Amino acid sequence: ANVVWCTGFQSGFDWVDLPVFSGGDPVHESGIARDFPGLYFVGLFFLHALSSGMIHGVGRDARRIARAIAGRPSRAEGRSPLARGASTAPA
Repeated sequence: ANVVWCTGFQSGFDWVDLPVFSGGDPVHESGIARDFPGLYFVGLFFLHALSSGMIHGVGRDARRIARAIAGRPSRAEGRSPLARGASTAPA
């Protein structure tokens, strides 16, 4: 039910077939793709802070994203993971 895609030291979004990009970068609010509930990003440069793309900052962002995921309604509650219009919990 989940996909975690780790690309290492270089971003690789060519496999994401969703209109969630602008100028090649994902459109998000601190790692949460608001137009696509269930889609999250971690480890991007300045995702939430200057240190977001560095090893000492990515853990903080990952914890915040994990809390947002944990606060989402489950599929059992009738939500598709990428259904448009579904709300996400605030980070």
